[in-house]
Amino acid sequence: MRTLEGLRGAALVTVGGTVAVQSAGPPATLGTRFPITSIGKQFTAVATLLLAERGKLALDRPVAHWLPGSPPWWREVTLHHLLTHTSGLPHWGTEPGFSALAAMAPGERAGLIPQGTPVSRPGLHWHYSSPGYLLVAHIVELAAEQPYGDFLAEHIFKPLAMDSTTTGRPPGDDVAGDGPAGEQPAGAGDVWSTVGDLARYSERIHSGELLGFESRAVMTGPLALTAAEPEPGRTFFAGHYGYGLYVGTVGGHRAFFHPGDVPGFVAFAAWLPERRASVVLLTGDEHTDVHSVTRQLLVAAALS
Repeated sequence: MRTLEGLRGAALVTVGGTVAVQSAGPPATLGTRFPITSIGKQFTAVATLLLAERGKLALDRPVAHWLPGSPPWWREVTLHHLLTHTSGLPHWGTEPGFSALAAMAPGERAGLIPQGTPVSRPGLHWHYSSPGYLLVAHIVELAAEQPYGDFLAEHIFKPLAMDSTTTGRPPGDDVAGDGPAGEQPAGAGDVWSTVGDLARYSERIHSGELLGFESRAVMTGPLALTAAEPEPGRTFFAGHYGYGLYVGTVGGHRAFFHPGDVPGFVAFAAWLPERRASVVLLTGDEHTDVHSVTRQLLVAAALS
């Protein structure tokens, strides 16, 4: 197993289902479970698409149906808007009191988030908003008639053999614990996993093992323009957003990916469809240069 110099975490690259590069630096091993932060947004998206396939949710239906008492501006917002970050909802720290919502259960915060001041009309601009994904998690609970974490475990983690993946901090000794990650909000960052489980997930979800073709096409489509500009020295570029995934390039390859971070932890996961390659990085060092490490992984896997 190759060890990347200075890596305080785990990394894995698979190509065509075969391990191309794997590395772990102390105190982590390849089996260490980390908080995957915003990478977990794609599980919220998959849960929504599964329920849509089963006729329990409509992506273009105003979510006020599920949130009675919402303010007038909210009646234009749909699940599509929330999943693509085009609802007009603000992000943490941009609305007074929003940060306190992260520690609440999905149902507890559902009536409070819509009261925030919109940054734009729904569908008009892309504005990253984790609170929007918290609302989607609550709607998943209502439509599925079971807790969000239970739905993910039963309908995503188990079918895809993600045996080391949980919602909420898992018990045991193989858990990253140096950083102050704390409890993350359901639907927007509360999943813990391993590099192996995330690579397996990417390979299987994009091969059609769980979602139908149309759902996968929606999830990975360039649905919302992020207005990001390429910058020198960056390994990945996110020009668009789909459902729970950035749609752009990684090392010059077309890719669907998501970075994430919370105090003490950094995460990155990407799927390169033309190469059928998965790139996963999970670390317990918030100062990790994700672009640099990703570049090293691509070179080691002969993908750059």
